[in-house]
Amino acid sequence: MKRRLILSIFMIMICAGLIFLVKGFQEKAAVVPQAGTSAAQQTEEAAAGEGGAGAAEAESGGKAAGENTAPSAESADEAADTGAGSGSSAAGGSSGAAEARQVSSPNFKVYDSVSGAFLASLAVDISDGDTVAEVTMSALDGDCRATGSGDSIYFSRIMGLSEKSAGPMSGWCFYVNGQKPGLSAGAYKLKAGDVVEWKFLKDGTNN
Repeated sequence: MKRRLILSIFMIMICAGLIFLVKGFQEKAAVVPQAGTSAAQQTEEAAAGEGGAGAAEAESGGKAAGENTAPSAESADEAADTGAGSGSSAAGGSSGAAEARQVSSPNFKVYDSVSGAFLASLAVDISDGDTVAEVTMSALDGDCRATGSGDSIYFSRIMGLSEKSAGPMSGWCFYVNGQKPGLSAGAYKLKAGDVVEWKFLKDGTNN
């Protein structure tokens, strides 16, 4: 009897130990997946955190880039106002230039009476005491040929037309306010407001 009792107690202890071991394994098995899940969640949360930080940085960078490339509504309005002001100024400048052109009437003309063509009609500065020769050289900017100097200067070619090219008597003569002076271009002194006209004539001696 004692042997059976001892054997039964031993078997009960073994069963209890086995149950305890199995229960322990089950608890460990339950804990391990939870730990794994927690680690995965932590990894996902960390990834999400990094993604959120990256998105925040991207958004911040986008805003910074936007500041450099796209003006705000207020800046756009200011730019539009500035552009409108500039356009108004430009229009005003053009208007002023147009008015200046309208006011300044041509006072230096070059006319080919042989062909009937006006070669030049310019508004130039003429001051008291300027000679016709000085004004002519300045207005034509070198597109002429003259011989002599001072009172004896003589213009033999103006704007490509040379004397005697339309006959032996053809040449250039100048007029001031519609009158032909009896002086050379180097001797005649102008007054402000005078109008100078050079004419290429078929007979420059008798006209």
